[in-house]
Amino acid sequence: MTEHGACFDVMGTLFDLGTVQERMQAAGAPPTALETWFSRTLHAVVSLTAAGEFHPFPDVAEPTLRSVLAQLDLDPGQAPGIVAGLGELDPFDDVPAALERLAGAGIPALALTNGTEANTRKLLQRAGIEQHFVGVVSVEAVGAYKPVPAVYQRGAAELGLAPEQVTLVAAHAWDCFGARRAGMRDIWVHRLEREWPLPVQPSDDVAPDVAGAVEVLLRR
Repeated sequence: MTEHGACFDVMGTLFDLGTVQERMQAAGAPPTALETWFSRTLHAVVSLTAAGEFHPFPDVAEPTLRSVLAQLDLDPGQAPGIVAGLGELDPFDDVPAALERLAGAGIPALALTNGTEANTRKLLQRAGIEQHFVGVVSVEAVGAYKPVPAVYQRGAAELGLAPEQVTLVAAHAWDCFGARRAGMRDIWVHRLEREWPLPVQPSDDVAPDVAGAVEVLLRR
């Protein structure tokens, strides 16, 4: 039995949001609108979770995007076409080789996502990297969104490991902190946020990309 495993966040960590960015700009939105949309979506899912209610990610992402577009005096009816771009994301260039290296070292990897299982599997298959994952855990299985501890604990259970034997790799500080609070270790990939945005300190394990995060995992 392996003594260590890894969970990977999906959107923004393994997969570049550039496709969606292009669709938003084609709709007339400025480059900053993508961050506004995702921040508003995260606020919405955390609020729903805190209130004890759950809706799948696409059902939240579309109305939050409609709101962002409306505030920009753009047609909210463009939202479905932009949201559909979440199923056509490409992995960051370093990801395939990094995951192959991790698998070659015998460290099991799991995709742990706020998105749906169906869309996540579609992305992994489309990118040709599904074989490097032992499974996919979506928040659908828990009925609550990250950073609720139960999501991370479900990921560890799927790997057959205790949380302290698992490391989350994520490009979102809130996700890393959530994993830490659930008993996992974490590696923050800083290419998205650049500077740690929380009033708590990051862990000592920080990497510029997924390839760098895998090197940290292999040194353990």
